[in-house]
Amino acid sequence: MALPAVAADAGNGRSLAQARCAACHIVAPGARAEVADSPPFETIGRNFGFDAERIATAILAPHPKMNLTLTRSEARDIAAHIGSLAH
Repeated sequence: MALPAVAADAGNGRSLAQARCAACHIVAPGARAEVADSPPFETIGRNFGFDAERIATAILAPHPKMNLTLTRSEARDIAAHIGSLAH
């Protein structure tokens, strides 16, 4: 029996991003500058058309500069946050 899909939580994604991604990325508009050449989340969103599923898949792919393991649910929440940054 398949489990029902759980909607991603952009608010939780923002909290996760601030705790786990902000060391390298700008995770919200108006935040401090990013480290090195890590793109701001708005740029990542634009590059993926603010498509949360594509972003989540990219987050889960090997990330050469990131020593971070996320669950699929956490990646989907962070992707939902990034998707919410669309203007």
